[in-house]
Amino acid sequence: MFRLIFPHRCIGCETWLDGEPVEICSNCQSQLNFLKTAAAAPALKKVYFDAAHSVLAYEGKVHDWIGSFKFFRQFHVGRVFASLLARAPLDWHSVDAVTPVPLHFWRRLRRGFNPAAILAFALAAKIQKPFWPVLSKKKHTRPQTKQNREARLQNVKGAFALSPKKQKAIAGKRLLLIDDVLTTGATVNECAKVLKRAGAKQVVVLTLARTL
Repeated sequence: MFRLIFPHRCIGCETWLDGEPVEICSNCQSQLNFLKTAAAAPALKKVYFDAAHSVLAYEGKVHDWIGSFKFFRQFHVGRVFASLLARAPLDWHSVDAVTPVPLHFWRRLRRGFNPAAILAFALAAKIQKPFWPVLSKKKHTRPQTKQNREARLQNVKGAFALSPKKQKAIAGKRLLLIDDVLTTGATVNECAKVLKRAGAKQVVVLTLARTL
C-alpha cells in the first residue's frame, strides 16, 4: 500500500518505478557491471580475510552514487545499496554477525555518519543477522583515495583496535566485514587482522563495489 501511495523513483534517472525489487530501473541496471568472481589482493603481503566479494565495478553510475551517498548525505541511496549487497553470492547461513569498517572519531564527527556502518546495519536487518560494530579506529589516517598503493598499506597499519570485552564476543564467530569500496584491500585486511587475532573463526569481506 505504501508503494502505491508513495511510488519510488530510480536513483539513476528518477524514472517512476513499478514493482522493481531495487530502486534502480531496468535500463540503469543494464548499465551496471555486476561482478561474479571473488576479489584478489595482489598488493597485500599477507591476507588475513578468508574471502572478499564485491557486487559491482566501481565505475560510471556506481562511482557517482557512492559519492552522493558519502559526501552529500543521500541516505536513501544507502537503502538501495543494502539491497544490492544482498545479491552477493554468499551463504548467509554461515554468517554469525555483520560488522562495519569503522571511521575515526574526528572523521565521523565531521561527516556526521559512517557509510560502512549504515550499509552493514541495513544488510544485517535484511539477512536477519546481528549487527556488531565491534572495531574502532584509533589512528587518524589520511584519506586512502589520495595515496598510491604502498602508501595505502602503510597508512592503515595499526589503525584499528578491539576492546577486550568485544574480543570475548567474537571468539569463534564467522564475521561479515562491510565497506563501500575495495581498492587495494589494505583497510579491510587491517580490520581482518585485528578480528582474527582476537579469535574470529572467519572474516569474509563484502563491499558494494571494487576497482578493476
